[in-house]
Amino acid sequence: MPRSTTDRLRSLADRHAPLVRPERRGAAGGLAVLAASVTAVLAWRYAGDTGAGRTDRSLAGLVDMQDGLARLVGQAFAAIGGPVPVALALLLLAPLAWALRGPRGLALVVVGPPTAMVTTSLVLKPLVVRTRGETLAFPSGHTTSVASLATACAVLLLGLVAVPRVLRLLAVAGLAAVVVVVGASLVGRGYHYPTDTLGAVGVAVAVVLVAALVVDAWADLVADPGPDPRLLDPGAGPADPRERPTDVLPRVPGCQPRARASSRASSSEAAAGSEPGSG
Repeated sequence: MPRSTTDRLRSLADRHAPLVRPERRGAAGGLAVLAASVTAVLAWRYAGDTGAGRTDRSLAGLVDMQDGLARLVGQAFAAIGGPVPVALALLLLAPLAWALRGPRGLALVVVGPPTAMVTTSLVLKPLVVRTRGETLAFPSGHTTSVASLATACAVLLLGLVAVPRVLRLLAVAGLAAVVVVVGASLVGRGYHYPTDTLGAVGVAVAVVLVAALVVDAWADLVADPGPDPRLLDPGAGPADPRERPTDVLPRVPGCQPRARASSRASSSEAAAGSEPGSG
């Protein structure tokens, strides 16, 4: 009998694993710092500029999309980062992230990409004030949207250990290719300078990776019940394996739980009834 799509998703899902494995968190943090550093350097270099630098002019000449079929293709890819496609992508990705990676995956999709988009549009653009024509250009908002969604998808995919590693890497490479094509289309159509798109990729990677690490840290903290208080009290004696960690509460001397007191009373009555009567 053929397996349904739901069964296939369940076989691939890893809903209780961390978004980033503990041994990879250092590398993820380092990559986030590197991405943020690239954006910071570009922001410092092009703050207040109104034109293209030498690097921008050299790269922009490689992707001319002003005429013919190239114009149509470039416009189509440039539009992927618009508000409507991005909103639809978030609506589709959120339940998929929940199904495959559980609450952590959903939290990443809900927090990561939107935070990156807000950082670009409401923080960096007004702060850097690099313009192309009459609009703020650095970092590219469309590129930030696509790159942040791609980074979130990459984090979700790389954690699916049930999928062969080669397939996961190929999927991540495909996501990176989409980001490159969208960025090149924005440059080729004349909406942005190349460094605008590069700075946007830095924002997306840094923010989404930090969001993944924060979600993991919070989830680990909530899931950890902490040390057993009896381990910190030398006079507490050995722990009862039947007790749950939440049963370990301070006890007032002379007081017994009701259930134990009732049990002891019943035992005393039974012992008294079994004794031979006097006289």
